[in-house]
Formats: sequence, C-alpha cells, structure tokens
Amino acid sequence: MSDRMMDRSRSRLTSQVFDKIREDIVCGRLAPDAPLSEADLCQQLEVSRTPVREALIKLAEEELVVIYPHFGTFVAPISLEAVTVGQYIREKLECALVEDAIKRMDDDGRERIRANLREQAAVVGNGDAFYKLDNVFHALIAELSGYAGAWNAILRAKTQLDRVRYLTTQDSDRMAVTLIEHQMIADAIIAGDVDTTVVHMRAHLRTVFGHLDGLGLDEARPRLPSRKRGGKAGSGVREALLPVRP
Repeated sequence: MSDRMMDRSRSRLTSQVFDKIREDIVCGRLAPDAPLSEADLCQQLEVSRTPVREALIKLAEEELVVIYPHFGTFVAPISLEAVTVGQYIREKLECALVEDAIKRMDDDGRERIRANLREQAAVVGNGDAFYKLDNVFHALIAELSGYAGAWNAILRAKTQLDRVRYLTTQDSDRMAVTLIEHQMIADAIIAGDVDTTVVHMRAHLRTVFGHLDGLGLDEARPRLPSRKRGGKAGSGVREALLPVRP
C-alpha cells in the first residue's frame, strides 16, 4: 500500500473514531467528566492508538473533551456560555436561510419538506430517530436555500447546544410539540410568507432556553475529575466501527 493510501486509510479511521465518540458525548452516552482512556478506547474500538489520539485532539478542539497532560482525558462539562453562543449563531444563520429557501422554493422542495414531516410524525416516541430527522429538517432548509454548506457551519457552532437538545428530544411530549413547531415553519415556507416563517423559526430555536435551568450548568472552569468517576471509558462506541487496524 502506498504512503498516500495509508494516509487516507488512517484519516478515514480517525474520522470514524471521532464521529462515534462525538455522537456518544452529544447523546449523553458518555457523561460529563467521564474518563476517556486511550488504552480502553483502542481495545473496545479495535484500532491502534494513533487514530484514537488524533480523534481526542479534534474533540478537544471542539471543547467536547478536556485533556489534562500527565493525568488523563475527560468528557467536558456542558458550557452554558457555549450553548448560548451556539444558539445565537444558529438563529442568525437559520433565519437568513429560510428567507433564501422561500425565494428558491419549487414543487420538489415543498414535497421534500412534507416528506420529512411525515417521517418525523412516524417516529414520535423514538428519541434517536426523531433527533436525526429534526436535524435533517433544518439541513434541508439550508440545502433549499442554495447554501447547503452553511449547515456545516451551524453544526460546528451548535456542538454544546446539541448536548442540551438531545436531552430534550427524548421526551415524547416534547417531540410532539417540536413536530408542531416544524409544521408551522413548513406551512409558512410553503406559503411563501417570509415574516411568519422567521417568527416561527426564531421561537422554535429559542425553546432550548426553557430547558436550561434544570440542567445545573455553571460557568466554572472544568474541574479536574477523579479517575474513578463515571463508567468505563468508551462504552457504547464500538458497534458503529469496523474492526480495522491501520
């Protein structure tokens, strides 16, 4: 295998490790302050140390893990400031995107929105499935606006926000309310009513603030956790990865 092919293989494996650990942090399967042992992750994911180490560095850059030199790596606490900033960026971008989506809307776009809403309605009560379709709904609006790449910027900005969003989407009543909010946004988009769409989108995105008080978030700097705190590092991350070694 050439050096270039080996680099691509390692990069792909690092991305797999990164994506799965990130998903487990966002979805709460790896709790705040949980220790992340490189050795345990390597064993459970059946990969070498290099892709795990590279993935953890990328996760630290996204402030999802905290690396303490000579001590250990831990899942970062949820930052209230980062949640607030992420919501602000998301709101500004998505309210602009819906305006452009309305300008470019055609029959195919309208049907794709309706189809997504039907899929959401079918999975109310299934938190993981609904959470994914919720993201698809918003990504679809970005695509229909002509600025699909803007969704990637939103994803990066709302990393900490998503940790709160996931917790709220696990409640069936909240899923039903979210579906109604999505329907109101979709109806306004399909009707071509920019002002009403923006009002509904802004109100929908701000509902996250109603769930913050009960989470006990604080703005203290991440404390140095005990090595014994939390479950076994990397639990739940193995099944989505192929047992391949670079």
